[in-house]
Amino acid sequence: MAAAPDRYHALDSLRAFAMFLGIALHAGLSFLEQPPAFWPVRDDRPIPLSDVLLYAVHDFRMQLFFLLAGFFGCLLRQRYGAAGMARHRLKRVALPFALGVVFIAPTVLAALLYAEVGNVHSEPVRGEASPARAFAASLVADHPEASDAGVVGDVFLSGAFVAGVRPFHLWFLYFLLYFYVAALLLDRPLRWFAGTRAAAACDSAFRLVVGGWLRVPVLSLLTVPLLLPMRTWSVDTPAGWEPELRLLAYYGGFFAVGWALYRHRDLVPAFGRRWAAHLVVANVVVMPVMAGLVITGAGAERSGADVTALWVGACAAMAAYTWLMVCGLWGGFLRWFARETAWSRYLADASYWCYLASITPIVLLQFWVRDWQVPGLVKFTLLTAVTTAGLLASYQWGVRYTLIGAILNGRKHRSQRAPGERRPDRASELVRDDSLAAE
Repeated sequence: MAAAPDRYHALDSLRAFAMFLGIALHAGLSFLEQPPAFWPVRDDRPIPLSDVLLYAVHDFRMQLFFLLAGFFGCLLRQRYGAAGMARHRLKRVALPFALGVVFIAPTVLAALLYAEVGNVHSEPVRGEASPARAFAASLVADHPEASDAGVVGDVFLSGAFVAGVRPFHLWFLYFLLYFYVAALLLDRPLRWFAGTRAAAACDSAFRLVVGGWLRVPVLSLLTVPLLLPMRTWSVDTPAGWEPELRLLAYYGGFFAVGWALYRHRDLVPAFGRRWAAHLVVANVVVMPVMAGLVITGAGAERSGADVTALWVGACAAMAAYTWLMVCGLWGGFLRWFARETAWSRYLADASYWCYLASITPIVLLQFWVRDWQVPGLVKFTLLTAVTTAGLLASYQWGVRYTLIGAILNGRKHRSQRAPGERRPDRASELVRDDSLAAE
């Protein structure tokens, strides 16, 4: 196996891409023609084809993230040992998750409730009512003279909001904790297993699949059984604190592939080989088939027909699309982002904070622009740009050089330059630790 480079710049950028793409995905939820019940904001100007595009993004984004998490998790295990990896993940994953539940999740809950109270005051609202709508209606009935913000404020001042706190978008950190605990529990048994004939056979099979043209077909076939237990015509989204085994198994599969890929890190270039062809096939051939099967199947299910064959076909198409996009983006980023630049390094660092803090401003901005009489695409573009710019500003001036920034990405120090000294090539001439903050 090849020695590990000091840093996988392309994969850092790929992880940042997945995080920022999540901001755009959530910003687009209010513009769907068929909005999900769990999202309270429904824009008056839905965007045609937005359902298909966001469905496609949902089919590869977090899968790619968990694969990268497994890859970097194995890097940490081999670089620092099991105890060192555990300490590192406690600092970079467990602590941000705990802080996020205490400080971020309540603001998300407040924004969602604020939107639902507004929906009650402005009914009818298009699309299926969310489960929280009835609760919001009861609050409005109890406080008929209060403003929307006043109703929400009363809930929080009473402390009743605590029962409604969920992981929300922080679920990815929640799942990572399960996966890292599993990796630590399996550490010793896997070391015993290493060196056996069975281990050698597994390694040979992995190298044969990942290093050759079989990687997308084989990985897709292995993914289909993990998709079959899903309860919607998509990959389900975790809703609460109770771990859902089907989702842990599904995303754990991507984590495991990433972990194994670092063990065979000489295959990193091969995993993204023919990346352009993968992206073209995924979006020109597979995505229309996937969309057709899902739309047809969902319609047939509503009419009471047997949709078993359609569901199996949809799962096969979803699995193929996922792996085509994962391998295609992996190779594309290796091709175009292999060299570190100041802006790519900065965005890689900023992406963690930006995603963690994104949902609250997205919901509020969506609600405030939902009645604007301008095209939905214009509103979506403006909303995404304003949200991202605001989050980057908050990172630069409120997070980057603070304790929060040190927790998320490692401590950084502002450069000290003499008067007239030329600015360094690297942004802020920051001093990093070797945290490789992959999550």
